Amino acid sequence: MSSNETTVVADVQTNADTVERQLAQQKKRYLSPKEFAAYIVSGFGDKNWETFNGTNSFFFNTTFLKADPLVLSLSSSVSAVADTFDNAISGPIIDRTRTRWGRVRPYLILTLPLWIFSALAPWVLPGDLSQTAIFLWFLFISYMTSIANSFYTPCYTALLYNLTPNVNERNKLIATDTYIDLLGVWLPSLFPFFVDYLPRTIPTRYIYMGGAFFFIACVILFRTIGFFTLKERMPLASRDEMKSVSVWKSVKQVASCRPMWVLVIKGFFGVGKGVGGSVANYFWLNCTGKLSNGSIIGIFTGLPSYFVLPFAPKLTKKMGLKNLASFCYGFCGVTYLIMFLIGYEPFGDNGVLNMVYLTIMLTIAGSLNSIQRYCGTAMQGDLYDYVEWKTGIRNEGMITAAMGYITLITNNIANILSGLIVKSLHYTPLENAYGVVIPQTDPKLLAGIWTIFALAPAIGRIAKAITLQFFNVHGKTKDRMMVELAEIRAAKVIDTGVQPDYSNPDVIINTEE
Repeated sequence: MSSNETTVVADVQTNADTVERQLAQQKKRYLSPKEFAAYIVSGFGDKNWETFNGTNSFFFNTTFLKADPLVLSLSSSVSAVADTFDNAISGPIIDRTRTRWGRVRPYLILTLPLWIFSALAPWVLPGDLSQTAIFLWFLFISYMTSIANSFYTPCYTALLYNLTPNVNERNKLIATDTYIDLLGVWLPSLFPFFVDYLPRTIPTRYIYMGGAFFFIACVILFRTIGFFTLKERMPLASRDEMKSVSVWKSVKQVASCRPMWVLVIKGFFGVGKGVGGSVANYFWLNCTGKLSNGSIIGIFTGLPSYFVLPFAPKLTKKMGLKNLASFCYGFCGVTYLIMFLIGYEPFGDNGVLNMVYLTIMLTIAGSLNSIQRYCGTAMQGDLYDYVEWKTGIRNEGMITAAMGYITLITNNIANILSGLIVKSLHYTPLENAYGVVIPQTDPKLLAGIWTIFALAPAIGRIAKAITLQFFNVHGKTKDRMMVELAEIRAAKVIDTGVQPDYSNPDVIINTEE
């Protein structure tokens, strides 16, 4: 055999060995218990903050800053248009970042100062500003938030999918993270107890400000822990390879990605949940008499999630992510629709029975919420793998920035609708002599609030269930994708001569799935 033939045979064998090794990487565990916990903790603060801020900010701004709902909506909409620029550039910058700390991990820390300012500012503004001043302030704050999130959100999202090449391990991490995230919903849900049961001489505004300060501090602490603990392990294209792929080509690849658009459209229908959630405080205060009633019911409605979520990975293997997610959204939407048709006072003036009824219906409606969140996160991982399969390059930054921009638009549509709806109801906040908010009693106003609270989530979730039927990373297509991905990743290892830290004994736990 000639030397050339010997070289070819050796190259073929090397490639085969590398592919086999890459296939083996998909079956090993990489995350140590410390790193497993660090990822969960790193996002825990953000989940708490998102829940607290999303539930209370609109109510706080209209009640204590006396902001016109349409002014708030308009400032968010204008900010979204201005945010086009930083969303357009953040994706390519992230995808081309190469540092000793990784590609996406540095942005956990770099975005913190700007985020802290934009998160804190709305809660400390004086309550005697003109509507023009409120518009300008919230326009500025919204844009600062958008800049910080245009880099942080894609990076935190991509970090999950770069920690391990093992899809099963990734799904277990997602399920565990979602399980812990439930506390990120429960903890802020306990906040209304402070509003209702702290001494009535304390202005309600100061209680809300204290809650905001606490959850902002949690974000700072937990993001810092994540930065110093986590590692990125997925094989990446080299700088030269990234230079050879123009930004325009990456944009076209993203624009033609079917599963991405399915998830984008599914996310758009989240506007239903956003509109319904924006009036949650109005519903509990005015329709049931106390803000804390929502927290009391929330204690029960969150319980099923703890019991059903551990079955999510097994259900995924049996049904597939697409079918599992579609079923969960459809089940939730139909339950909300039935609840809307029945009404919130089926037992008339019997407040106890009405509360029991609301507890049962909302518990059924939310029983699969944790599996919905698990499926959404896992399907996004399938999306990133799909793009790498089709293009050979992981474009998480570009994809997540694009999806994040659509999400921003969705949120702004929700804000606009919320503003228009609250404005159309002619809602006027009432306060007693101590500055404590008290309920409204107008039947038409209460009926309008209930319609928004129950019907909007029903429509949104049913639309999500239908949309997900078009997600094509499923079944045999997904199985073939994972085999061919091993070949793509093996080629990167051969071309660069650098094997990711798969062999690091401090990282790999040699346990077969």
